[in-house]
Amino acid sequence: MVNKLTGTLFTLFLLILIPNTVLSQNHITHQNLMWFRAMTNATLSKKFFLVNEIDNRRFIDGNIQHHTIQHNHLHYKVNPKFDVAWGQTFSWQSPQFPDAEKKLVIPEIRPFQEFNFSENSMKNIIFSTRIRIDERFIRKNDGVQLLDGYNFNFRYRTRFQMQILIGKKKKDNVKIIDELMLNSGKNVNFFDQNRVYFGFEKFLLKNTSLEMGYLRWYQQRQTIDTYFQRDIIRFTLLQKLNFTKK
Repeated sequence: MVNKLTGTLFTLFLLILIPNTVLSQNHITHQNLMWFRAMTNATLSKKFFLVNEIDNRRFIDGNIQHHTIQHNHLHYKVNPKFDVAWGQTFSWQSPQFPDAEKKLVIPEIRPFQEFNFSENSMKNIIFSTRIRIDERFIRKNDGVQLLDGYNFNFRYRTRFQMQILIGKKKKDNVKIIDELMLNSGKNVNFFDQNRVYFGFEKFLLKNTSLEMGYLRWYQQRQTIDTYFQRDIIRFTLLQKLNFTKK
């Protein structure tokens, strides 16, 4: 058990360290944002559950809109530790700078598939891994107006998460997450972004919780030696629903 925990923490450390080391040698634009997210997890049957998310992302500087995004994904439980999911994302990307003169909003349609594995053999600690494949259809534009058609590329996402259960009922938890995203396709950079997150989830009611956390987001811009580093405070309202109860 100790070796497993040590190995996992070492892997998370490397995933956090490598992007910091690489990006320290390049031009970085720093930004501060706040994200507000609402999520429902609805149990439909013993095998199926549905997750719906809406996320509003804003620059702290000037309280300017940055991004609105919605995810809907249906999960099938292969066994208690493993599930597969099919989902659809709708995205409306506002300018990447709060002081941009042109306020063009770029829509994106993004089907995706994902695989989730969790392991809770250690007392009060849950490890989980998610692999997601995005098929991104991003509306063509010239920076001023939307054009006909969509640009397409694949994006591959790998997320590692550790939850430390705390409190008398062991429902409240501390989360440590690292997610790496890579691209394939025409006219896209191979490295997309890396996200590191630390958060705390507190249950307010039996099936409702509030989560607050800090996310550090590294994202490559169009040129290979320029990056965004975004420091983000994220608030999430989570609710679990069960439609199998009579």
